[in-house]
Amino acid sequence: MDRPVTGSVYYRRSRASRTPVNYAEIDASRVIESCNHAITDEPNNGRYWVQLGRGYLKRDEGLKMLDAFETAQALQYPVAWFALAVSYHTGNGVASSDRGRAERLYLEAYQRGIGFAALGLARLYDETGSEFFNAERAALWQTRFDAFQARGGS
Repeated sequence: MDRPVTGSVYYRRSRASRTPVNYAEIDASRVIESCNHAITDEPNNGRYWVQLGRGYLKRDEGLKMLDAFETAQALQYPVAWFALAVSYHTGNGVASSDRGRAERLYLEAYQRGIGFAALGLARLYDETGSEFFNAERAALWQTRFDAFQARGGS
């Protein structure tokens, strides 16, 4: 059973009712509880592990977040590469940002079909003063993201 869990996807309020939740409105404890229950039933579902990681991120539990994202990655869930890329790019949930690692993860996520990775790369290359600053690359990846959005962005 593919149960919605959290984020801009959904989390389960009841079997019959699903309500979209913005990241800012995530109830981390509820997400973590729901995901742990779902993982008990389906431990090889990478989606649940990514959503669990987002719950831990919301609660500022970086090590648990990384463990959940890395478990999803080991399960070959494509969004895991993107989730890790964002974490290493922004430094959210990790000790410090690692833009080189973020770049590699964004590229892998994009190759795995995650269109939002193009936006991550556009932003990475558009950071003035960063060693990764490259206006030409930023424009290229922004164009790829715009094309992804024009196709429906999913």
